[in-house]
Amino acid sequence: MKKILTVLALLVLLYSCDEKKVENNTPEVVDSTMGIIDNSKVGVVDENIDPEGSFEGKITFHVIMQTTADKKKYQSLKEVFGDTVIYTFSKGRYAMEYIDGKVEYIKYLRDNNQYRKMAWLDTLYFQDAVLENSTLYSVLEEKTDFKVLGRKLNMVSIITDNFKKYYYYDPNMHMNPEYFKKHTFGYENKYYEIAKAPYIYAEIEYEDLKIVLKAISIKEMKIDDKFFKLPNYIIKSSPTMGE
Repeated sequence: MKKILTVLALLVLLYSCDEKKVENNTPEVVDSTMGIIDNSKVGVVDENIDPEGSFEGKITFHVIMQTTADKKKYQSLKEVFGDTVIYTFSKGRYAMEYIDGKVEYIKYLRDNNQYRKMAWLDTLYFQDAVLENSTLYSVLEEKTDFKVLGRKLNMVSIITDNFKKYYYYDPNMHMNPEYFKKHTFGYENKYYEIAKAPYIYAEIEYEDLKIVLKAISIKEMKIDDKFFKLPNYIIKSSPTMGE
């Protein structure tokens, strides 16, 4: 009798294993009632903005961090963002991929949210790009003799009570400012209103920290829409927004 029960138990176990194999080989059907996540429509909006010849492609930056404080103070920040970031622009969207950092990417989609993916987490953190807590003092433009990659650049400065930004751009490049009209975070909307172009050099200053972004390559190319599709991970509000 014990042998029969043992055989039956083994058959049940084998059957359940086979069933799991079949389930694993079967594509998941998205069904919100069963708790399966579908992010395929996140960031997709009907608003159709004329690109007006806007830059589409990739700009790779070298990231330099300088501080007047103890270098250990910002060591963890260096580890999070690394030394290289690739900006990808397409149809009013952008992505920042941190090649050697703990942040895998930050993607800004047409719903005016940024979505951050950490390298070791299957979770996305979003931040509404309309939110900016600093007080804006000034936004000014000036011509310069500064060059990057052989391109002569103009500069837009953004001064607030929390940071100072100096964005340098090639006036021969173009970006429709309508794409970022709601992007108040970092006052990017103010920058694009004036520059109407992506920046290729930047200096961002805080109390005792300066972050420098210097373009090392610019590649104009078509970007497949699939690049901006988010994986089906849980989406949570960014801790900076409060949870």
